Order: sequence, then structure tokens, then C-alpha cells
Amino acid sequence: MLFFGAPVIGVFCGGTATAVVAALAAVGNCSSSAAAPSSAAASAIPADLLSIYEQVGARYGIPWEVLAGIGQEECDQGQNPSPACTIQPGSQGPGTANSASASGLMQIGVGGASGDAYDQLRGNLPDPSLGPHDPTTSIELAALVLIKDKGAPANQSISAYLPAVTAYNGTGPAAVAYAHRVIADATSYASNGVSAVSACETSDNNSTLIIPGDQAKILPDGEAEVPANAPAVVQEMIAAGNRLIRFPYSWGGGHGDPAQTMSQTDPNPAAWPGSQENGGGPGYDCSSATSYVLWGGGYGDSLLGGSVWDSTELENVGRPGPGRWVTIYANAGHAYIEVALSVNVR
Repeated sequence: MLFFGAPVIGVFCGGTATAVVAALAAVGNCSSSAAAPSSAAASAIPADLLSIYEQVGARYGIPWEVLAGIGQEECDQGQNPSPACTIQPGSQGPGTANSASASGLMQIGVGGASGDAYDQLRGNLPDPSLGPHDPTTSIELAALVLIKDKGAPANQSISAYLPAVTAYNGTGPAAVAYAHRVIADATSYASNGVSAVSACETSDNNSTLIIPGDQAKILPDGEAEVPANAPAVVQEMIAAGNRLIRFPYSWGGGHGDPAQTMSQTDPNPAAWPGSQENGGGPGYDCSSATSYVLWGGGYGDSLLGGSVWDSTELENVGRPGPGRWVTIYANAGHAYIEVALSVNVR
């Protein structure tokens, strides 16, 4: 078996299967449609921090206003003179903490009474070496604490985060009061008091919510919510897989001209199965389905030589061992691919 990229969604086709199953999310133009921040936000939050809040909020599916409200409550948007609140872009490690062992703009626990969210969660960061005094890292860690430790939902209205923000601070009346202050500030930061929700415009003109982290979430209809951390090429593979689920399994099928069978440049979702994706054939088998997903990520020429490979040829794709985002399993009689999900879908 050869592996190419990290395992996270599986596409499996077998000789006894009746259909190609590729529970992958469609993804197209992923963005946040947030309106301009309110005048209160522009006045209270330094412009560079405001941009970071917006970017991190969109990435993790947390209203940026809630994150900014926490930054206001914890360190006055970096204006608090305490060394534990000092903003130091590029700072590594836990850094200077307060008496409760909380560090950085968002007062992330680095041990002691505040817990050690930094050490527990930094493996989820784009750069785990950076610490909570780096402003982007601090805000990312706060989002991760809310999601992974405090049960925060994704892409909901500001008020829905009151319980998670309460837990961010602790328990009891003081934590409740803290959370109400954060939510009040967050509401004042939002234009007209309303925060936008991040979403992806899919290839069939539906919206799929972005979820934080590296793993897609399979939905009951066979599509999935999009992992925010997935690189663009991985997202394009996911989009290809989403188109693929609409075709039947056909042993030996889908091995025609890739200009027809693997075209990702001008899909026509209303015409499934159409000549563009299917070349007029009956469907796809395991190896052509795997090839289709690779073509979707733009690897048809560089990895497949502009062709559609069978399972034996797919043994030679990539490097041995599990990969970061995509894994191909192949032998002389069978092949399947995993993309951005820890569970095989077969």
C-alpha cells in the first residue's frame, strides 16, 4: 500500500459494491459575509487586532465579535499594562503569565490554577511553537478552548455563545457576570448587533458550513461540513468527491478520456450524470474514482500523467506511509482514497 497525504475522508470502491461511496463535502467560494464592524469596534479594537479577530473567527466558525469581547475583558485589547497581557508577535512558548498562570491577550492557561490549555491544544495550531503572547496564536487558542473544551457551537449568533464564554472564565456568579459583559461587548462590536455566519458556496449552489479543525464532518445526506484548516487543493478534492457520489459504481467504468471524465473546469451540476464528468459512460469503479478525486485536486497531470490509472498503477502514487491530508490504499485488485477525515467511508 502507498500513502499520499493524511487520512481523513475515505472513498472506497470494491468489486462487490453496488455504488461508489464518497461522502465528501462540496466546497467552492468559502468566505464570511460579515458586515463592516461597528463604530464601537473600530474605536475599541486596534486595527491589526480587529483583522486577526475577523480572520480567526471565520476560520473556526466563532463570531469574531465574541473573540474580541474576550480580548476586551481579559486584557483590554492588549492595552492592559500587565506583563501577562503584553502582545509580542512571533513570541514562542508560554511566555509571562499572571499569578493564576494565564498568559497573553486571551489569558490562555499555561499551567497552575488556569489549567494548561496551551500545551493541550497547541498541537492544533498552524505553528505549535508560537505562544499566547503572539496575538494570532492567542486568539486561535481562545477559539479552540471555546470549541474543544467549552462546547461552543459553530457559526451561531452571538448570544448562543453565552454558556461557552461562561465556562471559559469558570463557574459561579463571577463567571456568569464575566460572560454577560463579553456578550454585551460582542453585540456592540457587530454591525446592527448582528454577526454574520461563515459558509461555503458549494458547486450545486447550496451552502455548507465551515467547521474548525482538520476533519470534515459527514452529514446524513452523504455530504460533509468543510474543515477550515484543509488546504485549497484538499478542498478541491472534496468537491470532486461530492460530485462523484452522484454516479453509480461500475466495474471498469470511468476510464475514458480525462478531458471528459475528470473535467473540473466547467462542471454542470444540473446535468449529473453529464458527458462532461462521465464521458457518456455508466459510472466509476474504485481506481477511476480515486483518479477522479486526484484530478479534482489538480494532480491529474503531475501524479497521473494526464491519464486515469488502474489500481496497480496507483500503487506508485505518492510516498510510502500515511500522509498529512490524503492517503491512497492500492494493490493489484483494488484501490481507495482517504481525504480529510479519520473515518473510512466505504
